[in-house]
Amino acid sequence: MDPLPDFASLTDDELELLLRATEDEEDTISRRRRRLHERIDELRAERVARIRGQVEAGTLALPAPAALERQIFEGTGDLPHEHEDAPPPDLPALSDDALRTLVLELEHEEDDISLHRRVLHGRIDIMRAERERRRRGRHVGPDELGPILGGSR
Repeated sequence: MDPLPDFASLTDDELELLLRATEDEEDTISRRRRRLHERIDELRAERVARIRGQVEAGTLALPAPAALERQIFEGTGDLPHEHEDAPPPDLPALSDDALRTLVLELEHEEDDISLHRRVLHGRIDIMRAERERRRRGRHVGPDELGPILGGSR
């Protein structure tokens, strides 16, 4: 992601265009994140159904507690390539281990997408604050940022 431009060199119109483009990018990444959540939820539901079946059959082998742990962030920091047109996996054909691995891979992808989204939110906040500073024609203090960034005046 490119660093923020020097705001002093941007006209009001250029700032507004940059803000709109960043908001559009955030909207696109948010839609992608929601689709990814749907895929993860579908795979997790399959895992839960399998585990319930094993519990009912009395065949559930409990994993070691360490196998259930997950780091808060396990992404790479890079925005992953979109693979939306990939066909959904044949869930019944997946082994339990393959299903778990697929869930973990998508969770790591979600980590990276969420990180990118948070960076975009920060950029949007900074540009909105700059736009408001220009409108007011003066410095915007920290106590004034809440209403500006929250969308109220």
